[in-house]
Amino acid sequence: MPVPTKPIPKRSVRFDAAERAALDAALQKNTLWYLGAGKPDDAPVALTMQRYADRFGAHRAVATSSGTASLHVAIAASQMPTGSEVIVTPITDIGTINAILYQNLIPVFADVDPDTAMPQAKHIEAAITERTRGVVAVHLTGRPAEISDIAALCDAKGLVLIEDCAQALGATHKGKPLGQFGRFGCYSLNDQKHITCGEGGFVLTRNDADYFLCHNYADKFFDRHSRGVRLHALAPNYRMSDLDGAMAEVQLAKLDQMVLPRRRLGDRLNDELAKIPGIIPQGRPLDGESSYFFFLFRIDSPGVIKCSRQEFRDQMLDLAGISSSGAYVPEPIYRSHYFLNKSFFPGKWPAEVVAGRTYDYNTVSLPGAEKAVETGIRFILHEGFKDSDIDDYVAAVRMVAERNS
Repeated sequence: MPVPTKPIPKRSVRFDAAERAALDAALQKNTLWYLGAGKPDDAPVALTMQRYADRFGAHRAVATSSGTASLHVAIAASQMPTGSEVIVTPITDIGTINAILYQNLIPVFADVDPDTAMPQAKHIEAAITERTRGVVAVHLTGRPAEISDIAALCDAKGLVLIEDCAQALGATHKGKPLGQFGRFGCYSLNDQKHITCGEGGFVLTRNDADYFLCHNYADKFFDRHSRGVRLHALAPNYRMSDLDGAMAEVQLAKLDQMVLPRRRLGDRLNDELAKIPGIIPQGRPLDGESSYFFFLFRIDSPGVIKCSRQEFRDQMLDLAGISSSGAYVPEPIYRSHYFLNKSFFPGKWPAEVVAGRTYDYNTVSLPGAEKAVETGIRFILHEGFKDSDIDDYVAAVRMVAERNS
């Protein structure tokens, strides 16, 4: 008979009197308008964002309504010509891709290192054409991509680099918080993330010019800083309310207490799984620290492991009671209906019309990405786990790996 499924540990208490006090103070003002009553940079949300900029080592930060909004704002502020190509990973949340499509830019998918499920600089370089204008680098699972190498490539080729740090709050590369290697660093604060204001996000910027651009693109280009550019560009409404800002301010102080336990547990899980033949964990980064949004590993199948990924997952559940998921996406995004049929636009895709060429995603085949998806397994991991939970994960993987080697 199958072993009863082990319950997933609950997350530690995330909200307490500090959040309640902050929300109450915001409500007592009788307005939740993000600009307050004074100058834009003196408003409560703006002051909270300066604290985020300081924490993440940026010049300034712009509040948004979500991680996808952060990416859209950054891509819009990059002002790449319509029809330009933007290189991106096929293993990411669809929000990463949508932000490119919203600006009528053309996603071009780079292959990935199957062990990390993220592109390296060599994969990005292989995807560059004369039409490439930008790169969106995704720090998947809270593990830093090899971002300094990617940044060096983008600098050499004159490409805009945008970092998608949505899953990587608290992660670092070469001693610096992520989001400091590209022109923009984009983060999410939705409920699933390490810290949250329910929904929300922010964009890290490196200079005033980009700060003002992002601010305008997040706020219908209303020119709140009186720079004489009101309605100079099409821009959505991605504002963060004062209620979200109050939550975000209090949560920032709790980031380390959410990240550090995950890092210790995740590093231990990485080290233990690496000892099991046929098991390839995502691994610790050589030049940084992960924050473990979740835990990703893959099995060497067909190879050392003589069963499929689904059979491996089924056996972990039946024999050890350990539940898991497949890789982060069910298929590389270029294989989705969305791209095979280009259903993101009805009729003609305007980006293709402007570019004067068509893109057939049915012809895309990236072996590293396909291997990463076909053999990838995902474990839940958060600060509420204990060492005994890590022991259970390791024991289940070892038992099934040995059984199928």
